[in-house]
Amino acid sequence: MRKTTLTVALAVASMWPSSSYAWGVSAHRYIMRRAIELLPPSIKPFFEANRDELVVRVLDPDLWRSVGWDEDANHFVDFGVKEYGDYPFKELPREYDTALEKFGMATLKRNGLLPWREAEEFGNLRRAMQSFGRDAAFAGIETVLFAAVAAHYIQDAHQPLHATNNYDGQLTGQHGVHARFESALFDRYESRLTITPPPVKAIVAPRDTAFEVLLASYRLVDTVLAADKAAVAGKEEYDDEYFDKFFAAVKPVLERRLGESISATAGLIVGAWERAGRPQLKLQSPRPIQRVRKPAAVGARW
Repeated sequence: MRKTTLTVALAVASMWPSSSYAWGVSAHRYIMRRAIELLPPSIKPFFEANRDELVVRVLDPDLWRSVGWDEDANHFVDFGVKEYGDYPFKELPREYDTALEKFGMATLKRNGLLPWREAEEFGNLRRAMQSFGRDAAFAGIETVLFAAVAAHYIQDAHQPLHATNNYDGQLTGQHGVHARFESALFDRYESRLTITPPPVKAIVAPRDTAFEVLLASYRLVDTVLAADKAAVAGKEEYDDEYFDKFFAAVKPVLERRLGESISATAGLIVGAWERAGRPQLKLQSPRPIQRVRKPAAVGARW
């Protein structure tokens, strides 16, 4: 799995995503850049040296559909579906094998796999870091790749509309709210955001952490949807006034979730490094980042 992921990731390295991806292109990059600043001195030089690569690679999971991967389900969990019961959705087992036995693969994929995907990529990152101790040829490349990929999913988990079956307002007549919240607001108002990440805590149980983050996101869904509905009331289009009102109402949500996403991204990297035995991450010559063409369009779900 790790070599296959690496091969495909390199193959799509330079595809450029559209603005419809989770948290938006700008926000994912912003989170990654800020997270690197929070890393401890023992590993920060390695990630600083590979900053540009990480900021590009953090978008890779949103590109993999373009090369035929069945990737959609890895970016969300649809809390609110009847199969999972009411909050805190204890009907959904946290153990993957138990959940699979109870619901079957079709239901799990339809309702999202994010926590288990996070655990998988965390394991890949841990093993990549461990390979520094063997002087493995691809230790640096794999560490950069899997750090960025693992970061992407935990960042998605912090976006409230990635934790609900009403992910695009389709159940409440608010179609398009997904992109308006996660992309348009950040792109329009980044300079007006005050984002203060909380202290970094090493994440060593990525699946459980992802579930906790998604539950916290779910608790914010009604706030986001209510703000969107109020901002567009009496209007026939999503104009500047709408966005100003929407932003004013959800600014605290954006600031908090982006800040927590930054800390979680750093915490994921630190946790994988600790679980790997705290190896020395040796600096290697960075590879040039290639960019080619924009990939095929994807659905607004992302």
